[in-house]
Amino acid sequence: LTAEHVHEVFRYTKPMGFVAQLGGQTPISIAHELVQRGFRLLGSSLETIDLAEDRAQFAQICSQLDIQIPRSSSVSHLKQALTQAQQIGFPVICRPSYVLGGRRMEVIENEGELTSYFDRYGEFFSEAKPCFMDQFLEGALEVDVDLVRGVDWVLVGGVIEHIEAAGVHSGDSMGVIPPQRLKPETSEVIQKLSIQLANKLNVIGHLNLQLAIKEDEVYILEANPRSSRSVPFIVKAAGIPLIDLGVEAMLGKKKSELTLPFRDWKSMNTVAVKGVVFPFKKFSESDSLLGPEMKSTGESMGRGTTYGEALMKAFISSGVKLPKSGEVFLSLRDKDKETLLPFVKGLSEMGYTLSATVGTAKYYSDKGFKTLALRKVHEGRPHCVDHIRSGNVSLVINTTRGKNSIEASFNIRRACTDYSIPCITESD
Repeated sequence: LTAEHVHEVFRYTKPMGFVAQLGGQTPISIAHELVQRGFRLLGSSLETIDLAEDRAQFAQICSQLDIQIPRSSSVSHLKQALTQAQQIGFPVICRPSYVLGGRRMEVIENEGELTSYFDRYGEFFSEAKPCFMDQFLEGALEVDVDLVRGVDWVLVGGVIEHIEAAGVHSGDSMGVIPPQRLKPETSEVIQKLSIQLANKLNVIGHLNLQLAIKEDEVYILEANPRSSRSVPFIVKAAGIPLIDLGVEAMLGKKKSELTLPFRDWKSMNTVAVKGVVFPFKKFSESDSLLGPEMKSTGESMGRGTTYGEALMKAFISSGVKLPKSGEVFLSLRDKDKETLLPFVKGLSEMGYTLSATVGTAKYYSDKGFKTLALRKVHEGRPHCVDHIRSGNVSLVINTTRGKNSIEASFNIRRACTDYSIPCITESD
């Protein structure tokens, strides 16, 4: 979609104005040109869009409001990147200055990985189009906030807690509303900050915020002066007509003129979980490991009276068949072995049998759980992938980090995709 195409439609239809907040990033990008061509932008002004989109201006606003943002820098070549990475501290997250769906966005653990990143993507960066490098808040809890602001009113539609930790693209992470791990007082702080920011940016219409919470500190990752993919989920889950309210806000309606109800999302009496649909089966080379680059092609929703019920429905509705019995295969990075101990105990008590790669099997056997040890692929046959492909396994849990480990365990995840075996890749 280009400004020229839209201009032709406008020339024919002669609209009173246009809305740029309901089509993702594309309309935000072409709004400037359409305004220059003499058309009226409804809702948030170009100044507001620039304040939210321009990192330097946005950082300044956050500083004025005393809101924390991750340490960051913009770089145009490798030498500069290596220097800045020392100041920010690894791990960092790298991404192009203009990014859709998290393309070419990666979490970088060390100088070797940073060099590799610039070897692959260096040609895309320049002074005019720098690479953004941000402090990566490892293990942080991520949340999405969607709100609508009118001339004299603000309504927060909801706070969605991501189930996976920070580092997974918001379109790929499952989410839950109301939040399950977020402390109520932190939720209050988030609401307050969101409203302060909307007022300061002078938003009229929608605002989406992505935040990270680490050790009870709230960091703002980004502000999108538009609705986001989480809006349809919030609307259905909390029953708040955010889109209708957004349109009324953009048309300049004051609070006294609104006919729509102002509901509080916190009064929900059910739990809703956003499920995610992936196309891995269609692409033989695709890896089901999640990261900053978006891979999902659809969403589903599970609603229940408890978190567990909603979560299960979200899995089932996105095509994941959860096994009622059978063997669970585990291949875990060291730091997840202890984290998942209560979970493994639960599986064992429910009657599932356990198998694992040698290191993981030894850890759980030493803890008193009978675990069948299987070789990794490079340790010779028969190995764990043969075992999975022979139909012995009902569920796989494979957590990994670092380029080499990810490549070494790819065949495990691919076997699960080929045989429709649920594969969990995040300890969260």
